[in-house]
Amino acid sequence: MALTDKQMTARQQSVGGSDVPAILGISPFKSAADVFIEKTQKMKQIDNTAIEAGHMLEPAVIDWAIKRVKKEEFTWSSVNVRRTKTIVSSEGLEIAAHANLDFMFIAEPHGRQVIEAKTTGLSKYWGTEGTDEVPDYVLVQCLWQAIVADIHMVHVAVLIGDRGFQLKVFVIDPKDYEEEIEEIVSRVGKFWQKNVMEGVAPEETHPNIETLKNIVRTPNKSKELKDINVQSWITSKQELADARKREAILRSLVLSELDDAEEGKSSLGTLTYYEYIRKPYSVGEKSYRQIKWLPRKD
Repeated sequence: MALTDKQMTARQQSVGGSDVPAILGISPFKSAADVFIEKTQKMKQIDNTAIEAGHMLEPAVIDWAIKRVKKEEFTWSSVNVRRTKTIVSSEGLEIAAHANLDFMFIAEPHGRQVIEAKTTGLSKYWGTEGTDEVPDYVLVQCLWQAIVADIHMVHVAVLIGDRGFQLKVFVIDPKDYEEEIEEIVSRVGKFWQKNVMEGVAPEETHPNIETLKNIVRTPNKSKELKDINVQSWITSKQELADARKREAILRSLVLSELDDAEEGKSSLGTLTYYEYIRKPYSVGEKSYRQIKWLPRKD
């Protein structure tokens, strides 16, 4: 489900639930530096099978979850609800915020509630169904949604596909996290005002290569780079090349000790050198960027 240019622009102009774990440094997918780039640069849309699978399975997860949580008739409900809000931290910092809600409904006894649909193949990170034992990055995402959309209860429905398929529904009550919410708003407020709005990249965090690849580049544009960063990179490249050469020599030395054996043992463990067959495959044509270094000629 690709976003329109208008939706992409709107997402850049405020903080959403998926941004918050990265800003707090607890996201397994991206860092605060990634979010900074996404908010300050024009980006290509990310398209991969995991994202596509999540979008395709989302309606089924929601329908399944509704049967679990529906104890009273809904007085109102809707899928794909977007809410926006200006949040003010305890330090007086304003945050432009948004929440994209998979399914929102109103029902007694809790009033405004949402179902947040997830899919995963890793059940070990999810606790006992019916509790709030969800991964930390999911918890803060849901708390952000509650802040922005004034939600009274969040039902996290996760489709787990590690051993067959099972649906677990977890319940998060924002009232149980008032201190945590204040801390979240405070830290996000500092990031939004002192980093994004002032155009200052966050320190002690680095963007993923995939994020950098997805920046829309200006053809033929050139920019001055810091010598210290370039020199450090060149030095690291050479150290890596030297390490690879040494590893290749040592690997050859170890394999030569095998003679005609397929397995060797030492006090450190067992080394195997079995033969495998790789199935043929083809790769379709696609564009890509490759980094190259051209030393200056004096």
